[in-house]
Amino acid sequence: MLKSERQDAIQHLCDTLGTVTVRQIAEELEVSDMTVRRDLEEMSGQGRVVRVHGGARCAVGEPGLTVPREFTHREKRSLHVEEKRAVAARAAALVEPGQTVFLGAGTTMERLAQALPTGRLRVVTNSLSVFDLLRDRPDTELCLVGGIYRASTDAFVGPMAEKSLEPLGIDVAFIGCNGVVDGAVSTSNMEEGRFQNEVLERSERRYVACDSSKVGRRDFYTFYSLDSVDALVTDPGLAAEEVGDLSAYTEVLN
Repeated sequence: MLKSERQDAIQHLCDTLGTVTVRQIAEELEVSDMTVRRDLEEMSGQGRVVRVHGGARCAVGEPGLTVPREFTHREKRSLHVEEKRAVAARAAALVEPGQTVFLGAGTTMERLAQALPTGRLRVVTNSLSVFDLLRDRPDTELCLVGGIYRASTDAFVGPMAEKSLEPLGIDVAFIGCNGVVDGAVSTSNMEEGRFQNEVLERSERRYVACDSSKVGRRDFYTFYSLDSVDALVTDPGLAAEEVGDLSAYTEVLN
């Protein structure tokens, strides 16, 4: 990982969690404590984070519910890796042979693509990354939805993508998100959110799949409600109180 990518990932951790320790950052990014301390000193001097004893905190005030900015696809790949693997494993257990499965965009969906059970499947996706991961998989009929390309998520969106969904029958859909709070599911981009809404509305079974860092966060565009999905698929990192709150809207699978 380049230094610039590593420092962007550190800033994302601070923005997401509010305050993080050197040890947390080192374990998350798989680098040494010394490397993290050097990065934090440099980033503090640039005003990107605020140094505190043993770590750093977000430089834009107290952590709140709003996601501060959309992070790049590459940045997201380096964050919450184990949690995303756990989400993918739990979601993959919901897929049955012979189904038509929609996989949305995002790094959690990439993990899910790799975790899909063996056997005959039809997979529909608007994610170029998911397509590339599955293109050589045997017994899989693969359909890539076209449209306007968004580099930040490596996915196709827009009216053309939405129109292409109309004739399709989807058995089960898995959609990622940037935030889940008060029963609202949100993402950073309106076109991406509109497309994800269309997918869920046209699917027999509907799942939102995200790691626990997204819970309690809100991004720019709310595209769906938890009470309209079959379940929220997440990792074991949620507190019992959070699970109880979310269960008022839908089933929580973690």
